[in-house]
Amino acid sequence: MILRPITSIINSTGKGVSRKGCGILSYPDFKTQIKEIREEAIKLGYAISTMDNYEGIWKKFIEWKQEEHFVYQEEDYNQFLLEYYQFDVSTYTFKSKSRHQELMRSKRILDDFDTYKVWIQRRCLPNNFYCEYPKEWNPVVEKYFTYCKEEKYNAASSIKIKHDYLTRILSYFSQNNISELEKINKADIVTFINLAVTKGNVSKRRNFYVLKDFLQYLFIEGISLEDLSIYVPKIKSTKRKKLPVYFKQEEMEEKLKEIPRERKIEKRDYAIILIAARLGLRVSDILNIKLKEIDWEHHQLHIIQPKTKHFNILPLSKEVGWAIIDYIKNARPTCKNEYLFVKMRYPLRKWNNFRTLINTL
Repeated sequence: MILRPITSIINSTGKGVSRKGCGILSYPDFKTQIKEIREEAIKLGYAISTMDNYEGIWKKFIEWKQEEHFVYQEEDYNQFLLEYYQFDVSTYTFKSKSRHQELMRSKRILDDFDTYKVWIQRRCLPNNFYCEYPKEWNPVVEKYFTYCKEEKYNAASSIKIKHDYLTRILSYFSQNNISELEKINKADIVTFINLAVTKGNVSKRRNFYVLKDFLQYLFIEGISLEDLSIYVPKIKSTKRKKLPVYFKQEEMEEKLKEIPRERKIEKRDYAIILIAARLGLRVSDILNIKLKEIDWEHHQLHIIQPKTKHFNILPLSKEVGWAIIDYIKNARPTCKNEYLFVKMRYPLRKWNNFRTLINTL
C-alpha cells in the first residue's frame, strides 16, 4: 500500500479534498484510514500492542463524533482529546506524562502518516524492520552469548535484551555495506552513534551498552585488531537508586520467629532467610548453592559467588545446618538436580523466584 501525499484529491467526486495545512488527511472515511494506517505501521515494525492502544483511542473518537462515516479533521480530534481525556494539545511538551505522550502520538500519526512515517524511521536506528544480517556472523554471535552466560554470568533476561538489540545493530551495519565483522572501524561506530543519539534515553543507553560489550568481545577474541569499544560513550542512568533495605538485629530475630515452618514451602523459605541472616549472603548467591558445596563433616559451606567470582568458605552453624537438613529431608523434592533449592513442582529446576520471597519480609 502506498499512501498518497497530503495534497492529493481523495476521489473523483471531490469529496474530502485534502489541502496542505488544512488538517484533513487524504482518506474518504476515517474507519478506512485507521485500518490502513494500522496495517502499514505494523509492517514498519510497530508492536501490535502499541497499535491496539492507538486503535482503542481512535474508536473512542468515533463514538465521540457520533457519526458513522466522516473524514478526519485535526480540530475535531483536538477537541475530542480535551473533552474525553482532559488533554490540551497546546500544553504538550516532551516532559508531559506518558499517557499524554501516547495521546499525542495517536494524533500525530493521524495528522500526516507519510510525514510521521519518516519521523519513525529517523528515530528508530537501527530501523525496526532491520532484522537480518549475514549468516556467516552467526558462529561469532552465538559464541558471544555463550561468553555472556558462562563468563559474565548474565541472566537469561539480560541475554534476551542483548540479543534483541544486537540483532538490530548488526543488521544496521549489514545494511550499510559492512560484509565482515572485522571490517567495522571507528568511522562506522561514530556514524552509528550520531544517528542513535536521537533515541530515548533507555533505548540509546541499551544500544550503546550492547554495542560496547560486543566490540570488547571482538577485541578479546582477536576478531578485531583494535578495541573499538572505547569510541562508544557510556550513558549513566538517571533513574533514582532505591535506598538499601535492611533490618536491625532485633528486628531480624523477630522476623525469623514469625516465619511458619509447617508446610514444605515454609521450610524452604525459612532455610533461605536464615542463611541470609546468619551468613550475610545475597539471596541470589544462596539460590546458587549446590549440594556438593555443603561440607557436613567440617561444618562449612564452600561457594563461589557469581557476581564477584570470589571463593568463600563460610561456617555452617548448627542452627543453619538443621534448617537445611529439615528442608532436604522433609520438603525438597526427590530429584538429581545439583542445586540445593529447587522448584516444588515439575520441572524440578533451580528455584529462582526470590522476589516473592523478599516481598514477604
